Amino acid sequence: MGYTMGTKLANISVDMNNVKKLCKINEYKGEQIVYKKQPKNVVALMTDDAILKFVYDTYIDSFLGGQENLVKLIHNEITPQSRDEISVVEFRDVIKTINSAFEDIKISSQTILELHGYLHRYSLTRGGRYRNEAIVLNDFGKSIDDFDNVQEIENNIGNKVESLCEKYYKCLEENKIQDLIIIASFIMDFILISPFKEDNLAMSKIMTLLLLNKSGYEIGRFTSLGNLYNDENYSYFKTIFSKQGDLERESYNMNKWLDYFLSFVLAAYEDLNEEMNLTGSKKETKTRRIEKVINSTLGYFTKDDVRNQCPDIPEPTINRVFNNLRKSGKIEVVAKGRSAKWKKR
Repeated sequence: MGYTMGTKLANISVDMNNVKKLCKINEYKGEQIVYKKQPKNVVALMTDDAILKFVYDTYIDSFLGGQENLVKLIHNEITPQSRDEISVVEFRDVIKTINSAFEDIKISSQTILELHGYLHRYSLTRGGRYRNEAIVLNDFGKSIDDFDNVQEIENNIGNKVESLCEKYYKCLEENKIQDLIIIASFIMDFILISPFKEDNLAMSKIMTLLLLNKSGYEIGRFTSLGNLYNDENYSYFKTIFSKQGDLERESYNMNKWLDYFLSFVLAAYEDLNEEMNLTGSKKETKTRRIEKVINSTLGYFTKDDVRNQCPDIPEPTINRVFNNLRKSGKIEVVAKGRSAKWKKR
C-alpha cells in the first residue's frame, strides 16, 4: 500500500479551494493571541470547557450509559464502573495531557505506544502495543494487511509508524510543505495503517490535537475538535480509501482529504471567533441561523433542511450546533444514520 508522506507528498498539487482554506486558517492562527490575552479566569474556563466538550462530542453517539451519566463522568462527579465508563475518563485525561504538555511531547513510535497505553491505564485491557493480527479498517470493508505471520504484522506496523514519524520531522525540517498539509497527511497515513487492534479512531483524534498544537494551531485548546472523524463520516472514508483511491491518493484523493480536514479546522476557528464576538460583524450568527431553521420546522427535521436553507454554513458547524442543542436537551434524534431525523423537545 502506498502512503502519502515522503516523496508523494512533495509532488502533490494542492487545488485552489484548499489553498484558500490554508490562507484563512493561517490568518486565524495569527489572531490566537486574542484568546490568550483574555482574563486568566476566562482562559481557564475556555480551556477546561474545550476538553469537556471534546470528550462529550467524541462519546455521545457510542456511550451506552446515557447522556446524563456521560456528563457526570466527564466532570468527575461519579466513579466509572464499566469498561465503557472507564474509556471516557481515560480519553479525557489524555486530552488534558496533550493540551497542557504538547510542547514537550516528541512525535515517535514510542510516544504513540505510550499514549495508547494511557487509554487503557485503568482497565484490564492491555494497551500500548501494536496489533499482531490483520484487521479490516473500521467499516471500510477492506483488509489493510498482506501478512499472515503474527510477529511479521507487529514488527511491520511498528516500522511503518516509526517511518511515518521520521518523515513527519523530515518534512518539517525541509520546510517545503505547509505544516497543515503535513499534519493532514500524517493523520491520513495513520488511519490507513490503523496500528492498534482498537481505539484507532480515538488515537487519530489525539494525534491530530497534538500535531496541531505543536505547529502553533492551538484551536483545540480553546474549542472542541471532538466531532472530527466521527462515525457519520465513515461513508466519506469509504470513498477516500477505495481501490481507486489507492491509485490516486497522491493527487485527487489527497485533495479530497485536505478539503475535509481543512474545512473542519477552519470551521472550528470561525465558530470560536463568532462565539467570542471577534468578527466585528453585527450579522446574525451561524448558530442563530441554524436554530431559526429548526424552530421554524414543524414535526421532524434533518440536517439537510439546514444545508438547503443555509448552504454557506460548513458541515462541521452544523454538526456542532446540533450536538450542542442535543446536549442542552432542546432536540433529540429519532432515527439515526446518514439521514438522521430529529425533533424538538
